[in-house]
Amino acid sequence: MNISNVVVAICSLLFIMIGADKFFPFMEPPCTLMNSISPIIWKLLGCLTLAGGVILWFPKYRKYVAGFFICYMLFFIIVHLVHGTYDIGGAASMAVMLGLLVWNPDFIQSKKVQTNG
Repeated sequence: MNISNVVVAICSLLFIMIGADKFFPFMEPPCTLMNSISPIIWKLLGCLTLAGGVILWFPKYRKYVAGFFICYMLFFIIVHLVHGTYDIGGAASMAVMLGLLVWNPDFIQSKKVQTNG
């Protein structure tokens, strides 16, 4: 198992938790934007994050999904700050982890197999 898979697993689990929380609020404290966003859009955001948690496991789409959700997280960090709320820690940490998946530095890649010849 390489570090990349661990980062994918953490991000995927967080996406599934965040997405499910849009339908069945269980995370405390609740998102401070919950009352500022239309319930329909709130549910669509839940579906989007649930889908992201699943699609992130497909290596073919991983960079695209991670790149999209970096923008998604940065957008909602800005929305929180504009509304004067500061519960942005989760979004900021997710953006950093997703950035690692897009950048894919050597330390998170699996060991390269050397061939002779």
